[in-house]
Amino acid sequence: MENSSKVEHLIKRYGTREELAKHGVWRGELYRAEESSFMDRGWCWKTLLLGDGDEPLVTDLAIVPENSLASSPVHSATRQYGIRNLTSERASTHPLMTIDDAAHTISKDGDDDRLKEKVSVQETLDIIELDVSRLLLDPIFESAECKKEMVEILYNYVLYNQTSYKQGYHELCGAVYMQMFREVPDTRKLNTLNIFNKLMKRARSVFYEEAALLQFAEFKFDRIFRITVPKLHHLLTKHHGLDNAVWLIRWTRLLFLREFDLNYVLRIWDHLLTFMIPLEDLVACCIVVLLIAITRDLYACEDQGEVIGLLLHYPSHRLIDCVELMKQSASLYELYVTKQFSDMEGLGENLCKVHNRQWYDKQTQVVDHNRLRLEERLKRRVGLRLNKN
Repeated sequence: MENSSKVEHLIKRYGTREELAKHGVWRGELYRAEESSFMDRGWCWKTLLLGDGDEPLVTDLAIVPENSLASSPVHSATRQYGIRNLTSERASTHPLMTIDDAAHTISKDGDDDRLKEKVSVQETLDIIELDVSRLLLDPIFESAECKKEMVEILYNYVLYNQTSYKQGYHELCGAVYMQMFREVPDTRKLNTLNIFNKLMKRARSVFYEEAALLQFAEFKFDRIFRITVPKLHHLLTKHHGLDNAVWLIRWTRLLFLREFDLNYVLRIWDHLLTFMIPLEDLVACCIVVLLIAITRDLYACEDQGEVIGLLLHYPSHRLIDCVELMKQSASLYELYVTKQFSDMEGLGENLCKVHNRQWYDKQTQVVDHNRLRLEERLKRRVGLRLNKN
């Protein structure tokens, strides 16, 4: 079906941004069989983010300096840059330090002190170009032209916001770029930049600043997790001694891009980009629901290492319907924000029962839960061996 026909259908069906967000996305109409052929995610994201007129958009792109890596091969043997330029920055604080310790590294406007380093334009471009050169989201990024456009977009993001570039931005930006790919180059670049900019206004301040991310993990996420599923929370944090920040960094900074199939993640993003629920709250609730869905698997883990391994390789066959995932996440948020804490636990218990039926029924009847855990571990080991063979 021609793209113009899809857009025409969507415009007739969703007359306003609010209708698109509430009915198309949150009620799941866009994903139903009879509507899926009309889905144009690029149009949807532009409608959600570029049509509200609440803040100015970038209308002109600055030209990338000619001496940047964008104008020559990425791996030129003639270039001699220090290792620091082409690798992630060295941490000045331990990644698992306490919030109080982290606070000493934060400036008055909330940015990490490390973001205030004097990094030259050329150094920034070197790092951006290296990241873009290894972007694997889609085969389109093998094209030299796409790589050049991505460098231009990310360079303009840094320039427009007078901020620093951080590794991971290229993947988030790449996911947006893919949705704009059918447009002509200039329009594609501007729309990608403006959508990416609006996303990062919410994401950067929470997930890309060290102290803010630790605060999110320790206070926002941990509190929702503890209230909703206290037993599972105790298993991970007390029994296994797991610091959630260890795995949350990847889940949150890349907004699930490394965790699940891209099509599944893009549906999550459809919901996130409506901004009907604050980004950090919806992400936290979404992660809690995803953990509940694999309760049985988590109870089968023998130690902290197995838990982390499971969380960084979420079993795809345990993923629940994305629309259902987001609806339950929104329900959890509503209960949390209105302080209906007992109902949060009730929701968690019900979700655990629905998505772990056999295990749930069995654990309510067994007195010796250590024995049940041992049985689940044995089943998990057998399953892993069978999968290897």
